Amino acid sequence: MRRAAPFLFGLVRFLVAAWILSAAALFLLQRRVVFSAPSNTVAPSARGATLLSIATPAGWRVAALHWPAPIGARTVVHFHGNGEQLAWQADLGEALHAAGYGVVAAEYPGYGLMRLTEPTEASLYAAAEALLRHLEGPLHLAREDIVLQGFSLGTGVASEMARRGHGGHLVLIAPYTSLRDMAALHAPWLPARWMVRDAFDTWSRAPAIEAPTLLLHGDCDDLIPPSMSATLARRFPHAHRELLPGTHHNDVFSRALVDVVTALRRFAPP
Repeated sequence: MRRAAPFLFGLVRFLVAAWILSAAALFLLQRRVVFSAPSNTVAPSARGATLLSIATPAGWRVAALHWPAPIGARTVVHFHGNGEQLAWQADLGEALHAAGYGVVAAEYPGYGLMRLTEPTEASLYAAAEALLRHLEGPLHLAREDIVLQGFSLGTGVASEMARRGHGGHLVLIAPYTSLRDMAALHAPWLPARWMVRDAFDTWSRAPAIEAPTLLLHGDCDDLIPPSMSATLARRFPHAHRELLPGTHHNDVFSRALVDVVTALRRFAPP
């Protein structure tokens, strides 16, 4: 027992030090994980789309791709996932436009053409609101004709814009309840829930969102569990949830794009 005591003491010190280091790393590096923008910026372009550049009160500009809507049709405003960039939304935008919608694909601070602006929860909301005000103002899109759509990280942005009164419909694809819940799920050995700086708390804001809401989730998603969208479906006042069979997280648009567009057309026809 005497010989074992120094070993056990050393093991405890090692485990405590490892725990402290992992907690510090999570706190200091979390924004690199949450906002994991691609390292190489690709110039965004797509058939039938124009590149918007919109000024903000903070002095930086918001980038977006815009496919104009046919007369009388709705416009889908899409907020992408955390590992994507604007240029990568061309295929989705073209598919939605071919289905009869106008489309606006939004970019985030810290990403692509906006890579020099710091990404935070607040700056993503500021960029999204500046874009929507431009659509509702100079471009004269009626709020009820706008469908707010988010994928993964973008579901938090889309839901906050809906809470602020933008858009007539809300579509959340692979949504999380909050990033605090995600942190607790993936780092259960840490007090991760209390260390998250950018909460993107859709669960808390859902009851205040009156817009009809469609939740789509791959039934094989191993990053954001489908149980989170099930929880959210019970929180939104007017929600409908559908599972995408055989679909994981990162193959939603490569594997289930037809299913996504079909569900969207049933929910909010062009």
